[in-house]
Amino acid sequence: MRSTRIRRAWATAAVTVLALTTTTGLTTAAAEPSAVRPALSGAVGAVAENGAPQVLHLRSTVDGLNAPATARPGPTEFRVSTTDPASGWISLVRPKPGVTFESFRSSILKMINAVGPDIVEGSAEMREKAELLGGTVIHTNLPASFTRTLTPGTYWFFDYRNIRDANPRHSVLRVDGTVRAATTPFPTATLVSRMIDGQPRWILSGTVRAGRPILFRNEMPEGQNAEAIFFRLADDVTEEDVRAYVDDFGDTGAFPDHAGPLDLEQGTGGLPMNTGEASLLELTLQPGRYVVVDFFSDAEDGSSLLKRGHWEIVEVS
Repeated sequence: MRSTRIRRAWATAAVTVLALTTTTGLTTAAAEPSAVRPALSGAVGAVAENGAPQVLHLRSTVDGLNAPATARPGPTEFRVSTTDPASGWISLVRPKPGVTFESFRSSILKMINAVGPDIVEGSAEMREKAELLGGTVIHTNLPASFTRTLTPGTYWFFDYRNIRDANPRHSVLRVDGTVRAATTPFPTATLVSRMIDGQPRWILSGTVRAGRPILFRNEMPEGQNAEAIFFRLADDVTEEDVRAYVDDFGDTGAFPDHAGPLDLEQGTGGLPMNTGEASLLELTLQPGRYVVVDFFSDAEDGSSLLKRGHWEIVEVS
């Protein structure tokens, strides 16, 4: 997620699917779309029925971010929506002990600058301050959800889109209690972010299906965050069109001055996660072609991951 993207949005009105266990506690295996899988043994919470994950509703409005203040440990589905066109990039973060939101915010602001030294400095600071645990990009017509396993402790929700405001939208979630077993849907596809021969690449296993979950995993080198944002492509947009647009980005991620084939007001997907994290995404996708992109920059040198090839055209069936 980059500040240039935020400014542009405002300016325009705004590998295989095998059994994989990650630090999030999510486990996946190849399955039919209707299948469900057992998750961690232990608790579910608030709205659990028949072993389903607890469901937490997050809604952004012109008045702010409405989010729960407490939850139980265990697999948790975050259902996110917005009624405010100027909001909708809702993220989950776990601060390290003693870190304030303002201190965290100062490092995020460096990371989303299109300035190499700031990106490197902010990324180094963030490793000492908090764990980025994903989230999802939504719009008034594009709700979404993401599922993760919560452990006891303190978390924050915040909105990247207004993180520069004097009073950025954020709230505190406290997780406490015991854990019980739950089930979550199988993904029909797994999307992995990985560095191959020194360059960022997407590895897609399975089939992305409209209305079915996608498992997004960050397997980049330690300290490198990754996000996965999907943009639907018009029928007449070619791969060469996308490549030409990407080539016009600045070396550290500054957006081109011209409109490209990506409708920035209709992107949806998974927000930045730390290395080794995973998130089960349920997005409002329709059958057709999409391009999945990562607007983040390299934590070591500030270079644009997108410009280095971290994009891929995928078919949604």
